[in-house]
Amino acid sequence: MSMFVISHQARTPAAASRPPTETFVVSGTVLLGDGASFVADGHGGCAGTGEHADVTERAPVIVTAGAWFAGGRLTDARALPGGGCQFRFSVPGIPTEQDGYLLMVAEGDPRRYLEHELKSALLALRVD
Repeated sequence: MSMFVISHQARTPAAASRPPTETFVVSGTVLLGDGASFVADGHGGCAGTGEHADVTERAPVIVTAGAWFAGGRLTDARALPGGGCQFRFSVPGIPTEQDGYLLMVAEGDPRRYLEHELKSALLALRVD
């Protein structure tokens, strides 16, 4: 089981040659909660295993909308005391007012979101 928890922070970049476009940051956590989906490294860290072997520290997190895309990386891999493997991520510069967004973590299947879903205070996604 994988779980994605997403939150956002609004910001507006400066643009000299075109009208300013409002953007936002998607940030959150990825959780591998099934003991068969990760392995702890013995130093507080962890990494995905089996069909989640691509979920590791520095794995890409990509958000796309049409021809536009932005990316980030999984960071801060931690083996949780109660079980589970958690990573953090942040993807800045996502433009507002798009028809839809695709979010992909590592080599996983892209998941479709609407803007209000990415901007919600807490979005959880399980991948079985």
